Amino acid sequence: MEHIPRGFLAEAYKRSRERTELLSSPPEPMSLRQAVEHTVQQEKRPALIIEYKRCSPRGFVAYHTPWSYLEATLPAADAYSVLVEPYWFCGSTELVAFFARYRPVLAKDFASSRAQLEEYRRASASAVLLILDMLGWKQLDTLYQEARSLGLEVLIETNNAEDAVETMHTYPEALVGINARNLETLEISYQRLLQEITKASARKPTAALLVAESSIDSAEKAVSLAQAGADALLIGTWAMKSPLEVRKLPERLRGYKLA
Repeated sequence: MEHIPRGFLAEAYKRSRERTELLSSPPEPMSLRQAVEHTVQQEKRPALIIEYKRCSPRGFVAYHTPWSYLEATLPAADAYSVLVEPYWFCGSTELVAFFARYRPVLAKDFASSRAQLEEYRRASASAVLLILDMLGWKQLDTLYQEARSLGLEVLIETNNAEDAVETMHTYPEALVGINARNLETLEISYQRLLQEITKASARKPTAALLVAESSIDSAEKAVSLAQAGADALLIGTWAMKSPLEVRKLPERLRGYKLA
C-alpha cells in the first residue's frame, strides 16, 4: 500500500518534490533588462523589482514562505531580487530557482568570484549584482566580463550620480543602480537617493537603465523617484513588511513620463 503523508507532512512532501524538480530541471532565465524596458516603454512607469529578503545585517525583516510572498506580490513584480547571501540575509540559491519560474531574477549577494557567478547561473538567475564600492573598477570589470560570458546580465550598484553616469557609459548593456544605503556604515538616506537619481537621470545615455535602490517605503517616495527619472525601483523591506501595499503600486506609477 502506498504511504500517504498527512497534515503538515503532506505539505512538506509537496514542497520537497517541487524543490527536487527545480534542482533537476531549473527554469530557463528570463531577461531582466527586457522586462524593465518593456515596462518603461509600454506602461510609462518604472519597473518594480520586488525583493525577497527575510533578514539583513540589522536583524530579522519579515517572514513569508516563498509561495505566499509570490501570491501577494506577483501582480506588481516585473522582476524579483532574491537574496542568496546566507550569513546575514538568510538567503539561498534554491530561492532563485523558485522565483525564476515566474519572473526574471536578480541574484543579490556580495559577489566576488566566478564560482559564485556560476552558482547563480545554475540556479537560473537572470542577472547578478556587482557592487562597485566593494570591488573597485578593476575587479568589477573582471567579474562583469565573466558574468556576461556565462550569460548573466548585470546590475552594477553605485553610491552616487557621478559613478553611475561613468558606469553607464563604460558598460552600456548593464543596468546601473544607485543605493540609498551607504554600505560602509549601513546608514540610509532617501533624500540623498532622490538627489543622486535626479542628477544621474539628467546625464544618462538614452538607452541606459537607472535603478533606484533602498529606502522606498511609500507610494509617494516611489512616485517622486519615477518623476526624477528612475527606470526601475528595487523595493525590499517595504515589500516584505507590507506586500499588499506594494501590490497596488503599478497603478499609482502608471503613466509617468520618465526623464
